[in-house]
Amino acid sequence: MKGIKTAATPEMTHGSAVHEQLETIFKQDATPASFEQAVEESKKTASMSREVFVIAPEYGIRGYIDEIRMKPEEIVIIDDKPGRTPYPSSMNQVRAYALAYKSMTNEDRIIKSALRERGTDNLFWIEQFTPEVEKEIEFTINRMQGLIDGSRPFIPTKNPNKCRSCRYSRYCEHYKKD
Repeated sequence: MKGIKTAATPEMTHGSAVHEQLETIFKQDATPASFEQAVEESKKTASMSREVFVIAPEYGIRGYIDEIRMKPEEIVIIDDKPGRTPYPSSMNQVRAYALAYKSMTNEDRIIKSALRERGTDNLFWIEQFTPEVEKEIEFTINRMQGLIDGSRPFIPTKNPNKCRSCRYSRYCEHYKKD
């Protein structure tokens, strides 16, 4: 938003390499199909796809879903994370992907959002994308849009540990060095 450029962290570089490796492995056995074809086929037969681009301009959402498991009865949208802590930001990211997926497909199957420990099959957090969850993520997205356009006030954290570890702290007008 402010045009600040920073170098990728070692964690970002490692995460990108792992994603690329998983995508390469997936493509070895995958059958190419369009997004629409995959969604339609999954209503009859279970399938899985990786690095699925979703976009919902009405919400300002665009991104790549790490993995979608599609079954005739449900859709599971998975985002890979290092570790096993379901941070609110990670949960909201995958909820936003669920919202975008639903917007793109008008899906009536059960949609679930999940976080998985990177490099494993461990889904350490999963929730059904209910109308209540949908309202919550819409509220969060609207709040973020308000921060971006300046119509809502920014409330800085009161936790100095978050500021100390933030790679943008030196650019932040709210950061106070000890």
